[in-house]
Amino acid sequence: MFRVTAVITALVAMLLPTLSGGATSQSPSQFREERPKIAIILDDLGYNRPAGEQALQLPGNITYAIIPFTPHSVPLAEAAYNRNREVILHMPMESSDPARRLDDGGLTSDLDEQQVKARVQEALNAVPHIVGLNNHMGSNVTADVNIMHWLMQEVQDRPLFFIDSMTNPHSVANSSALHYQIPSLKRDIFLDNVQSEAAIDRMFQSLVRIAHKRGHAIAIGHPYPATLEYLAAALPRLDEMGVELVDASELVMFYGQPVDQPIDLKEIMDVIVAMPAPESQRLNFSN
Repeated sequence: MFRVTAVITALVAMLLPTLSGGATSQSPSQFREERPKIAIILDDLGYNRPAGEQALQLPGNITYAIIPFTPHSVPLAEAAYNRNREVILHMPMESSDPARRLDDGGLTSDLDEQQVKARVQEALNAVPHIVGLNNHMGSNVTADVNIMHWLMQEVQDRPLFFIDSMTNPHSVANSSALHYQIPSLKRDIFLDNVQSEAAIDRMFQSLVRIAHKRGHAIAIGHPYPATLEYLAAALPRLDEMGVELVDASELVMFYGQPVDQPIDLKEIMDVIVAMPAPESQRLNFSN
């Protein structure tokens, strides 16, 4: 029933501007006709307060991903919120590299369902003002179907979205989120795997090219000095590049809705059959 309600709600939302005869909200097609959109998520905030505060000085709608249970997670989340910036949870997840230390409260492959859900709930409650979440590391567990399903089951009743950081090409996190009707998209570009101005510029230009080709693109960066310096110089020039910087949530709401995924018609029909038949309307499943 939840899936059908979500589908119907999304379809009604798309029709509202037409029905109201002049609403200001945009349909997905109208959204795509404007300038290409990019979202930039800055990960790993919470340990280094000066770096976090410098990141908050960047112009535009940067989305800030904050690691829970870190020394400065709460004050940085509050500071971002007070600046009308978007805050998401940077959920720690086990890496396939044993040398990578897992942050407190992270998800590991040896946890059972109850333990996974408890850790997710604690992390969601630890960072104020979050509107979504993405994975911190996670090259091991994002490919684990059970853990990703348990994670999304804990998230599904909250008004949150999910961004798959794609630290593993075999990640099932995005598909798991959509299965539970959680709006979700995948990261396109990592800006700063190589921390030099030239390397970051190459990745930023790739981000812009993807946005021009597809209409939207998502980049993830980190509060490294080179990244912050580059973005401080580049973001005021986005008009010249022909793109617009928006909150990650704006892209997810238009391009990451579960209604865009294949629909189980048998499941929908089972529910429809049990509903009172409308006298003057009918649902058309011919398409």
